[in-house]
Amino acid sequence: MLTRLVRVSLLVELAAWLALGAWLHAGHGWSLLQVVAAAVLCALGARLLLVCSTCLLGHLWRSPRAPAQRLGTLGVVRYVALEFGALLADNFALLPFESALLRPDPVPARTDRVPVILVHGYLSNRGYFRPMVRWLEARGVGPVFVPNYRSVFANIESGVAELHAEIERIAAASGGSSIVLVCHSMGGLIARRYLQDHGEARIARLVTIASPHQGTVLSRIGIGQHARQMQRASAFLTELARAEAARHPGVAATSIYTVHDNLVSPQDTSRLDWARNVAVSGLGHVSIIAAEAVFALVLEELRAAGAAA
Repeated sequence: MLTRLVRVSLLVELAAWLALGAWLHAGHGWSLLQVVAAAVLCALGARLLLVCSTCLLGHLWRSPRAPAQRLGTLGVVRYVALEFGALLADNFALLPFESALLRPDPVPARTDRVPVILVHGYLSNRGYFRPMVRWLEARGVGPVFVPNYRSVFANIESGVAELHAEIERIAAASGGSSIVLVCHSMGGLIARRYLQDHGEARIARLVTIASPHQGTVLSRIGIGQHARQMQRASAFLTELARAEAARHPGVAATSIYTVHDNLVSPQDTSRLDWARNVAVSGLGHVSIIAAEAVFALVLEELRAAGAAA
């Protein structure tokens, strides 16, 4: 569903630029080259403004950082450029054309490897995992499954139900083997709630990337029920933490997060008490899922779980 929404939004944006361009061309004598250049610059500028705005908000609500984690002027420029590039790739390619850019999931079958499920996050789809899937599979990881959620604006519990169905489908076909979950952003909350609802019998290891485990301030401006659930001290997060304190999940877990996250802030809310926490720097919320340094950290976890050669 999100794929269609992204495509429609891009078509609406294109129609708006065409209408404005026609008016400028007919009424003000702009050349076609000027119209196209202005449309491209405006489309890119709007997205750059979005990145800069979230980076500023993430900085204002930042967690304390060590001196070595401060970026400096050139570091900030590189950081914004990486996040901007990752956003452009998502907006114009990975999200609207995920079925063309990311290969279909393999057919579940018996295997001597531990299957891996990549769990996407808030307002996204399987497409943005394309760089990670290609990198991991080139290094002997597999089978890797990347399901899409059908619900876009529903609550986190609906994602749990869909993840549970996917886990059971893959586990049944692969001979009941355990599965590794690698989750980005809200996907980590879906996995944690899954563990409370269904236990860890099917799960060999949990890896979360940039997940708002203790909520994020910026969810206040999000849309949908799941955005409300990701607010700091929300009823959902409070109950989840209480349940985990009462019944500690018996699964190895690692939380990878960036101290410069522009959407999860304060950034140390990505730390999970019962997990191994690994901090990286110089990456934003979107660019972290396209960084080879992060892929390498994930590969270490997959090898430890028996999901890679």
